[in-house]
Amino acid sequence: MSKNDEVMGDKITINNSAIGAVGSGAVNYGNVTSSSENYDYSLMLEEIIKLKDAIRAMSQSDAQILALSVLIQAEEGASSQNGPVMIGALRKLSSWVFNVAKDIGVNVISNYIGK
Repeated sequence: MSKNDEVMGDKITINNSAIGAVGSGAVNYGNVTSSSENYDYSLMLEEIIKLKDAIRAMSQSDAQILALSVLIQAEEGASSQNGPVMIGALRKLSSWVFNVAKDIGVNVISNYIGK
């Protein structure tokens, strides 16, 4: 832009950035992606079931019952090959579930827990 250029409205400069909203009155309603990540649904389903069984075998507290409910959602997502539902549920799980997952060796799904 030169010294004599007129700017009418907003002057916007964007350099190497992922932009969510630009300009007067622009609104960003969150991340919008169309990533079609390829999951190994059968492996993830196997690990979700293994983690669910491990938590079910523990003495039940409210936190464990809630975790089982979320794992059932993740299991349904994996069974129907619905990645967003499966990953969304796994991300809702807390750090203690992550520790159980690591202890029993379900390393694929543990990468998604609590993120």
